[in-house]
Amino acid sequence: MTPRDVLLVLLRQWFPRWDIWICDRGVWRAAGFMLISASSVEGLLEHLAGTDPEAFDQAARTFAGRAA
Repeated sequence: MTPRDVLLVLLRQWFPRWDIWICDRGVWRAAGFMLISASSVEGLLEHLAGTDPEAFDQAARTFAGRAA
């Protein structure tokens, strides 16, 4: 498993209403009620946070709880 694979697993867990993948050109994509494309995982996460703030807040709370 590569670091990219781990990021995909985490993103899919944090944003369960979205289908998230990396296309054959290396573009990060998420499909839910709209299609999001980004050239980096950071960009995808930023777009997901703005599009699905509830899921992002839940993921942030979960992550913060594990780090404590």
